Amino acid sequence: MKKVAFETVGCRLNQYETEKIATELSLCGFQRVEFDRPADLYIINTCTVTGRADATCRNIISRAGRMEGSPPVVVIGCYVESDPDAISILDGVDLVISNKNKAKAISIIKDNFPNLFDDIDDVPSVSKISEFHQHNRAWIKIGDGCNQRCAYCIIPLVRGELKNRPVAEISDEINTLSEAGYNEVVLTGIHIGQYKYGDIDSPAALVKHLLNNSTISRLRLSSIEPQEVDSKLLEVMKEGGKRVCRHLHIPLQSGSDRILKLMRRPYNSDRYLEIVRKAKETIDDIVIGADIIVGFPGETGEDFKESVKIAESGLLDYLHVFSYSDRPGTASMEMPDKINPEVIKHRNSVLREISNKLYTRALAREVGNEAHIISEHRDRKGQHYWGISDNYLKVAIPINRGGGREILKMKITGCTNKHLIGEFIK
Repeated sequence: MKKVAFETVGCRLNQYETEKIATELSLCGFQRVEFDRPADLYIINTCTVTGRADATCRNIISRAGRMEGSPPVVVIGCYVESDPDAISILDGVDLVISNKNKAKAISIIKDNFPNLFDDIDDVPSVSKISEFHQHNRAWIKIGDGCNQRCAYCIIPLVRGELKNRPVAEISDEINTLSEAGYNEVVLTGIHIGQYKYGDIDSPAALVKHLLNNSTISRLRLSSIEPQEVDSKLLEVMKEGGKRVCRHLHIPLQSGSDRILKLMRRPYNSDRYLEIVRKAKETIDDIVIGADIIVGFPGETGEDFKESVKIAESGLLDYLHVFSYSDRPGTASMEMPDKINPEVIKHRNSVLREISNKLYTRALAREVGNEAHIISEHRDRKGQHYWGISDNYLKVAIPINRGGGREILKMKITGCTNKHLIGEFIK
């Protein structure tokens, strides 16, 4: 069997698209191996959301180019879409495939490397996946692209306009994964809050439809814009009980109304807090996280204090903190008053420290509760597994009970500042 190795950088949508390509290659007779192992083909699915993501992709491409025997290296994804000429001239790159051609990736690879496809005349195209490599939870693509043109964001430029996936296709794929033993799927896309297809006119309607037309044990929403977390969605989540995860990731980006306006974000800080407060009041023990960008052009010390103020409002449970970096083609790249990198670094560290405290507090609140957990991966020392609760808290699972896809019930008896500890409930 021919061997193929994948490396994926970036978001869950990228990870889903890698799995789809892997499924199609498996039908062509390819065996999947880890990226550091010898293979006949290496595929790198790239991200370009930040300058750091670009650098990570270049490093991975360089590693692949040094593999013994110089097997073909194919680079696909958002970094390719952003700067195909820069990617194509990197040492070791044999083929680049843009996002708009991702769906035809196997045919393009076959046309360029026919010797890898002996006796394969027609390459397959699949509409669903049944396996998510080395994951006990699966991501489900519900849409692609984005029509919201935030000043700092390159994603609409490399992913294009919003295009949602047929609801029947989504529910069929979820049922296939459920039959394969998966108990949690994560609905993912660039702008999931704008999901509409046919009679399904909102994320709330989609979740309700999937609960009624799938056998999956529980659904989780990935990142969703604040203006799209409405009362209908919260009520559907609440009514779903254990079948809808008590977790929302709601990007903030800045606590300063002035900076939010420059970012072209369609809400202000008061509206954001109102939305998060309503979610907390509606769903017991929900965990809410937020993205915050530090160092956006023109961000003053006072603007940053406004971000700190919301972070410490008592309504958020963790933060994903990003340091601003110019992205080609975005409005913010042309803005004046760029912030000193050392100032950005300091602000990043301040918010990360706050995030650690928020998360520790969220863990402590869970002590005494019952948690429903799925294993994610084994710890590096092999002493236990790490799992995730439905409300997105990290849990240590004894080595003899972890590793599978089943939902484990635990009574939470304690916590460290990084994870929960508990006893199994029969």
